[in-house]
Amino acid sequence: MKIAFTINGKTLDAPISDHFDTNQDILVVKISDMSTEEINITTDLTVEELAQKVIDMNCEGIITGNFLSEKAFDLLADGCVTRYLGSGYSGLEAIELMAKRTLPLIRNFEGTEGCSGDHH
Repeated sequence: MKIAFTINGKTLDAPISDHFDTNQDILVVKISDMSTEEINITTDLTVEELAQKVIDMNCEGIITGNFLSEKAFDLLADGCVTRYLGSGYSGLEAIELMAKRTLPLIRNFEGTEGCSGDHH
């Protein structure tokens, strides 16, 4: 299983970004062996293109902050990428919480607990 992290650093010790749209780095972690790949973020890359890169890397989930771009949220949701709210935690803490099933899901663009449409 691959999980993407919007993270403010180059390692899983760094904190998760507060927003998907303003993150500094994206790490993709293969959970089985904890190997990492980085998605290179360039200034000309839109948040929608960034969301598509996460999908193209076959990530099953993303641990991030809230979304500012509804289109980026919809791309990930429609791509069957589970969205987890990890802001306030390091990448390693978020992995532990996800494994315990206590890391909150981002169920809709507004970031509330309710479901809207097909985006669960």
